Amino acid sequence: MNEKMKQLVDLHVHSNESDGSYSPADVIDFAVKAGVSAVALTDHDTIAGLAAAACRAADYPQLSFIPGIEISAEYSPGIMHILGLGVNPTDAGLNAVASRLRESRANRNPQIIEKLRSLGVDISFDEVLEESRKDASPDAVLGRLHIAMVLVKKGFARNIADAFEKFLGNHAPAYVPKDHLLPAQAVAAINSAGGTAILAHPVQLECANELQLETLLRKLMHVGLGGMECYHSSHNDVQTRTYLRLAQKLGLIITGGSDYHGLGKPDVAIGRPPVPMSIVGEKNIMRWRGQAAGLPA
Repeated sequence: MNEKMKQLVDLHVHSNESDGSYSPADVIDFAVKAGVSAVALTDHDTIAGLAAAACRAADYPQLSFIPGIEISAEYSPGIMHILGLGVNPTDAGLNAVASRLRESRANRNPQIIEKLRSLGVDISFDEVLEESRKDASPDAVLGRLHIAMVLVKKGFARNIADAFEKFLGNHAPAYVPKDHLLPAQAVAAINSAGGTAILAHPVQLECANELQLETLLRKLMHVGLGGMECYHSSHNDVQTRTYLRLAQKLGLIITGGSDYHGLGKPDVAIGRPPVPMSIVGEKNIMRWRGQAAGLPA
């Protein structure tokens, strides 16, 4: 096997600019230590960490850094997230979308805290704000992870997973739904910013069967979807093979990533599952990497 066939990538990682626990620069360091050849920072609903990540990536000429984002889209019964790989961080439309989603979260968080207080859980918005701003920029996205961290710190939950199960998960007593873009809007925002729209972790869609997923993929392709995340830390081998088969059948770009969050998902490591650069396509990696050229180094 030649060296290019051995190269691995991780096209789905998070920093503390959204719901990860480490800075963008730290995440780049971890990616290099993990031995991947390319990494995409794909924070939820924000591009705030891309400049810092690009700056650190400039210290590692062997690493291809790809600017990205992960956008939540309206979907039922499961969860739909759309990754944007190779987005232009200066694009006005993408920045407008990020601002809208950040404002939605800002409106949602006090509602969650109010629900918690009604349940006898004594935490304040200021405590959550302080937790979210540790080593993060003023534009960092504040979300449920930061609330969960305060719940753990104050003894209301054993760990992050327990906080979500007891209070913050989608069917838990303090859950508040957030604003979502329509799938077509999320795809359009990514494409208009020069990126490629990728369906993230399809297992979370909760499709009943392969035909249902294929039908959904065809609808998304009609509005501009370009690829599917076939490799993901939550996919088992059977699911991965199914997604690979569907992506190849439909001519979608195949991607994959760990969905690394740090302490929020302690069992998830950068570079796992291993994703060969050869299956993603070196040309795609280089094209997406090119969007980082305008970021400060």
